[in-house]
Amino acid sequence: MKHYVVLMIAFLMIAPQLANASSSELPTLGDRSSGIVSPDQEYRLGRAWLRQLRAHVPTVEDPLIYDYFEHLLYLLASNSDLTSPNLALAVINSPQINAFAVPGGVIGLNAGLLIHSKAEDEVAAVIAHELAHLSQRHFARGQEYNQRTQWTTAAALLASVVLMATAGSDAGMAALATTQATAIDQQLRFSRNNEREADRVGMQTLVRANMNPQAMPSFFERLLKSSRYSGRVPPEFLLTHPITQSRISDSRNRADAYPLKNNSQNLEFELMRIRTSVAYTREDTSAISELEANLKNSKTANEEVTRYGLSYAYFRANRFQDALKTLEPLLKKRPNRITYQYTKASILMAQNNYQQAMELLEKALAFSPNNYPLSMAYGEALLRNKQPQKALRIVREQQRNKPLLPNPWYLMSECYGKLGNSIGVHESRAEYYYLTGKLEKALEQLNYALALTEDDFQSHARIKNRLKAMQRSKNDLKL
Repeated sequence: MKHYVVLMIAFLMIAPQLANASSSELPTLGDRSSGIVSPDQEYRLGRAWLRQLRAHVPTVEDPLIYDYFEHLLYLLASNSDLTSPNLALAVINSPQINAFAVPGGVIGLNAGLLIHSKAEDEVAAVIAHELAHLSQRHFARGQEYNQRTQWTTAAALLASVVLMATAGSDAGMAALATTQATAIDQQLRFSRNNEREADRVGMQTLVRANMNPQAMPSFFERLLKSSRYSGRVPPEFLLTHPITQSRISDSRNRADAYPLKNNSQNLEFELMRIRTSVAYTREDTSAISELEANLKNSKTANEEVTRYGLSYAYFRANRFQDALKTLEPLLKKRPNRITYQYTKASILMAQNNYQQAMELLEKALAFSPNNYPLSMAYGEALLRNKQPQKALRIVREQQRNKPLLPNPWYLMSECYGKLGNSIGVHESRAEYYYLTGKLEKALEQLNYALALTEDDFQSHARIKNRLKAMQRSKNDLKL
């Protein structure tokens, strides 16, 4: 029963606004669908949807995982049909396979994609497919066909992601089968034509990005086979992206038209894959035992990746000296590898060795300026080492570079706290709450800040304007 309550709360929170979206009175600009749903409307809907998602679904906080997905996303976006990619990424903290695209440039990826993909090209195939849904404006085109139904699609998608990420895939499938029974006839899911078009356009993106087009049909075929023979409910991805043998054959035929190409051999993919696998292992000791055995008996094709996974498993088990000892050969081999530098800094900070972590990160940032994982780790090390002013400067730069990410705001609030700046604390907390979908808490924090700036006209006006902007955002789902 709890699972159904979670679903209905998420759905009812935004369904009324979406269902009441009035028919467009705007003139047609560009394609016909732009007269129904403008790109600006899609943008506002997508950002509002992302905030609601974060309010209900756990997302991955690991800067390395996020950074990896973001780099791959923008590599593919730059080779897609999107004319000016302005994307927002959400990495869902789930070991299941799922991905989705939301109007306005929001791409959602389950961390489990890393675990279940055999090569980076397969992850790229999924992302390219989702980018194609955005570039072809399938949402707006569906809205042109049925102005009301497609708005509820966004609400139902949010509800399904919430349920599957919090209650588990089986419960999510059962609940969605019940709640969406009548909606199937109303085209709640993407049409088969849209899916085929996304496959075709996505494959072109893969080829332009110099990746293997065969990765798309191969991944989909393996996914379909696993769902048929496992005796369990199908993976989440199949719910919103129904895969048939006919669709796989079409995709395979298109891939065959391109020159033969092998899958990419990308070390960073392998490192992120094993890092994610270790993170989702239920018991650290079992992961350690397996990785130790593989490393000792040379049962792995890639000793470097196994060694990194073992170091990370030691770290998670609080065996910090073992983690450092295991990681050291990798740093000697690749001293400028960001993943190794960040991991060592994390271990040092866990040992309260902030000074050494700072020194390591300063050298790393000299080689990789403004890198997100390294900068966030450096900001934290500075803060813990009682240098909040410098930490604030570092983290604020990351906030400017990634304005839709909540984490920089959270760390900034801690910096302001150490500096005794109460206004800065409240403003930063407000932005953090706002980006994580807690609007009432955000407004409360801004009101606290407003009360502290009565004698400062400029600060008072700035905070008051931001307060009004956040209040207006309540209407972002009303299109």
